[in-house]
Amino acid sequence: MKPRMLPYLAALLAVALLAGCGGGNEDRNAATPPATVTAVATHTDSTPPESASATAPSTVSAAPTDSQKALSAAAKDVVEALRDRDLKRLSSWIDPKLGLRFSPYAAMTEADQIFKPDALPSFKSQDKIKWGTADGSGDPIELSFRDYFDKFVYDKDFDTAPSISANKLVGQGNTVYNGQDKYPGSSFVEFHFPGFDDSADGMDWESLILTFVQDGSDWRLVALTHAQWTI
Repeated sequence: MKPRMLPYLAALLAVALLAGCGGGNEDRNAATPPATVTAVATHTDSTPPESASATAPSTVSAAPTDSQKALSAAAKDVVEALRDRDLKRLSSWIDPKLGLRFSPYAAMTEADQIFKPDALPSFKSQDKIKWGTADGSGDPIELSFRDYFDKFVYDKDFDTAPSISANKLVGQGNTVYNGQDKYPGSSFVEFHFPGFDDSADGMDWESLILTFVQDGSDWRLVALTHAQWTI
């Protein structure tokens, strides 16, 4: 090879090497976009909105817990007022618009007596009131307020009942509690005795059901229901 050809060969070799290096860079740059897409996809799978939605149920479930506590506290105070025959304390819980219904059996009827907070009868009154009809006989229930209270409201020490449940009935018979039909959106607390005489095989159970409606953050009493086994 002639000496003067060497510079030309060297130049050609350099161009070839540069072209090879440039091709390698293009290959690497072409591989970059998939890596970027993968990163974006991974970030999308763990975005904050999905994390927020995952915690939403626990946030929502906290409110009913507070509401249930308030309901239980209201029921406890009402049953203690009934125990103490404290009508002033009882009237403070009565819904001022709907009044307080007295139902001698689980199923509320149009025959039930309803009183506004300032119109509750007195225990001293001897006036007889018609409260409905007696189960089985169909005879009218005509009693003074005290006699009705002693027979169809607080005939047992319900404040010491072994079973206290909210919005879930324990005592159930032929007559079905319909408080939530009469008062849509209402809640209730049942004070239940499963029975008193073993020989009765549970047929002598009794319950006092307190029905409440919500007034803002407060609970208001709308019904006192006496429940028991009926014919």
